[in-house]
Amino acid sequence: MTDFFDSTLSLDDRRLDSLRRRIGWLCQALRFALVAYCLWVLFAIVRFWSDDALIVPRFASLKVDVEGMSDYQRLGAFGVSFVIWALLVAACYAGWRLFSGYLEGRIFTPDAAGWLRSLALMGLIAALVDIAARPLMSLILTAHKATGAHMVSVYLRPEDLSTVMLLATLLALAHIQKTAADIADEHAQIV
Repeated sequence: MTDFFDSTLSLDDRRLDSLRRRIGWLCQALRFALVAYCLWVLFAIVRFWSDDALIVPRFASLKVDVEGMSDYQRLGAFGVSFVIWALLVAACYAGWRLFSGYLEGRIFTPDAAGWLRSLALMGLIAALVDIAARPLMSLILTAHKATGAHMVSVYLRPEDLSTVMLLATLLALAHIQKTAADIADEHAQIV
């Protein structure tokens, strides 16, 4: 009975079915991991900015005294973090679309390369905005201090470089994949 159904499937359908068996679990796991990651980061941002006991020591470790900040300052800093989170959500949405395309059999296609490029580009923008927003964040949180006591803290974390390098590598890979897909399309049109 199985042979009958297998013989009625086209070669493309059998290839797609085989592909889904091999990578389907991974694509599904990554899609749900992207959603979980976005929700986890949002929870962490809300939890952090709603608790002075977390904010003050974190900034004290950076030599920035934010003691006595107002709720409006925390809300402003939360707003900056929320913008960065929104960029992260855009990157994760592109990842969701990328892995959904893989599940549909679109792997080495211009479409897949475009979603990989979007994922890498939005992630890179989010990482760079995060780095650039740190001085703004410290300025917002020290705005209540006397003139001359406002702080502009500029710092890099060790993972910043690895994140930027990884996302730049994904961006380059997306460009390579797009070029390969274009060459394959040209070759298919010639044949």
